[in-house]
Amino acid sequence: MKLIDSVTHKRRVAIVVQLGILVMILGGLFGQLAYTRNDNTDDSIDLESVAVVKPATEKWEHLSQTQVRARAAFVYDVNNEQVLYEKNASQTLPIASITKLMTSMLSYELIDQSESGEVSLDALRQNGISGLEEGEKISLKDLSQLALIGSSNDAAYALASSVGSYLGSNNATAQFVAGMNIRAEELQLDSLEFKNPTGLDLSPTEPGAVGSARDVSLLLAHIVSNYPEIVAPTQLAAARVYSGTGQYHDAENTNDALYLIPNLLASKTGYTDLAGGNLTVAFDAGFNRPIVITVLGSTRDERFSDVVRIVRALEADIANQ
Repeated sequence: MKLIDSVTHKRRVAIVVQLGILVMILGGLFGQLAYTRNDNTDDSIDLESVAVVKPATEKWEHLSQTQVRARAAFVYDVNNEQVLYEKNASQTLPIASITKLMTSMLSYELIDQSESGEVSLDALRQNGISGLEEGEKISLKDLSQLALIGSSNDAAYALASSVGSYLGSNNATAQFVAGMNIRAEELQLDSLEFKNPTGLDLSPTEPGAVGSARDVSLLLAHIVSNYPEIVAPTQLAAARVYSGTGQYHDAENTNDALYLIPNLLASKTGYTDLAGGNLTVAFDAGFNRPIVITVLGSTRDERFSDVVRIVRALEADIANQ
């Protein structure tokens, strides 16, 4: 089985039914989504095949000698389905705002992104200020951009609660988070566990989401392979989005290494007290060769230097091949 199956066509699904038994019906819902996007597509991920592939030290001499500050790291060649580098890659760690990749992907799979989401008071209570106002209506696409580019917690929460309201009459955000966990199970990303749609720590001892560097990398690889339009905005230094009343909001990219990574395809930062500094990126190493790099548990600044160091080592090794 191929690790990442290509989806050549996607049809968005609007969900308008009330859900009775949440887990049972959501499980059926996401199973149906896989067939709705493409009847012949199996988007499951064979993690066992990843585990047995090790970097060839004679081919990746610079990369194999690279040292990073991060507690865990994983480098994955998407098209060749090859692990190029790993450090504690299966260790489950807090992933912080990298969570927003799943939040945006699930929203994209469930609801037409031109639909409007509403900013609630609960959304505004999330840590961080991005200028949103209570009752403001913004398209789901633009809320996703704010969440991914500027790592806006209130935008991510508004996105989840707005989409979650289509899933039933109970707690909309909780229902959406349940969907995030079901989707992770479907993709066989077993280390990923979400407790909120933002990745914010729930307490000084409890993270809002956890996962391994390996599973984070495979999630981003899945998005880049199947829904590149979701993460394409993260290539931008900044973006401006408008609400239905003409108000606008600016988001600046939180990836400080934006211009240091060639042919960037996607990136998402994450930082909390429990997580430390996290970063996952995808870039084209040449001739349509996407590479995903994830570092978890670094520092606020060294997450960027960790990834750049890996990129430079990859470039040196590829040049010698």
